[in-house]
Amino acid sequence: MIDKISVILQEQKLEDIERILSEEGVRDFTIYQVQGRGSHANLIDTHALNTHYQLDIFIGHNHTQTLVGALLDTLCVSQEGNGVTSVIRNVLLFDNNTKNQISSPSYNHKLDV
Repeated sequence: MIDKISVILQEQKLEDIERILSEEGVRDFTIYQVQGRGSHANLIDTHALNTHYQLDIFIGHNHTQTLVGALLDTLCVSQEGNGVTSVIRNVLLFDNNTKNQISSPSYNHKLDV
């Protein structure tokens, strides 16, 4: 089974996230700049779009909890507007070249030793 982890994060956390992904053995991921509105200091900012980054990772179910824990430990800085993390369980993932479904519980993760 494959899970999808999506994280909205502040730019200053990009290097920390890259380090965590490397330490956890995650090989493939996507990061892109996003804009949106949200709560900051208990107010809804309706006048400006805020820039953050979105990280998307597909990973084997066996490694989801460990990776989410490491990401949250890194991202938690006790301030509002810091972003959110979501997990979608049991997504259908296909290899575009072979058209085969990917379902390895160790997908996109270093080999367990």
